[in-house]
Amino acid sequence: MRDCLDIDHAYEILGLKAGVSQIEIKRAYRQLVKIWHPDRFTNPQQKQQAEVKIKQINAAYNLLKSEYPPATQPKTVSVGQQKKSKVSAHRWDAETFYNYGLESVAQGEYQQAIAYFTQAIRLNPHYVAAYKSRGLVCSQLGYEYRATSDLNKAAQLEGKIPKSASFSRIKYKSQPRNLITKLCQNIKKFLKLY
Repeated sequence: MRDCLDIDHAYEILGLKAGVSQIEIKRAYRQLVKIWHPDRFTNPQQKQQAEVKIKQINAAYNLLKSEYPPATQPKTVSVGQQKKSKVSAHRWDAETFYNYGLESVAQGEYQQAIAYFTQAIRLNPHYVAAYKSRGLVCSQLGYEYRATSDLNKAAQLEGKIPKSASFSRIKYKSQPRNLITKLCQNIKKFLKLY
């Protein structure tokens, strides 16, 4: 193993080309960890080789992760045959995390999307769209109570229901599911606009 790990070698260890997204780096890292985790090997010699390999993988991943945090990854614009790096403004606000959440949903990474929406809500507790999106994802995953809570909060923030009332406190006779279903459909329509 090299004493000083450079960026190119880090990409090589993870089997990636330079300039890939953080999501692709994370995906490659996870796949390699599954393959080279030392606990998978019983032979002492193979286990030792796996320990060396996993150290390389971890070092490469940590370097690439620290080099380009998710919101500051440079985008390249091709001009003729040359590629120039475009300097991006570093923004760690609720909208940034919300947009990462939408990207994760589009890629089918629902748990990661929930984490991004949660971070957006932490930064801005009145972010209605983040509550709606997280509620929709939770509903898709079958987390109905969490989805109801998020959609309820979004409705409260929009002023559609008073703060003293909530879906969980109101006694319904036969239609709570219909209301939630309509709300989910409205959110789906809203998300398709963007």
